[in-house]
Amino acid sequence: MRTTQRRRMRPTDTVATAAAPHRPCWARRVLFAQVAVVATLVAGILVRELPGAVREVRIWRMIGFGAGSRHPR
Repeated sequence: MRTTQRRRMRPTDTVATAAAPHRPCWARRVLFAQVAVVATLVAGILVRELPGAVREVRIWRMIGFGAGSRHPR
């Protein structure tokens, strides 16, 4: 008579929480990739809008719209 041995299996709750040995810190890598994408988009928007902001500051300086409250002329 042949006896069959059953394999010991891990409980399902440890399977979901156990990290894969060949992919350390996978969530951290994804987070850094997302931060890099957002930083690139923000830098692109700033570069694209910078000339318009400089133009606005020049206009404000010409009309005397400076920082702080001044007495009217």
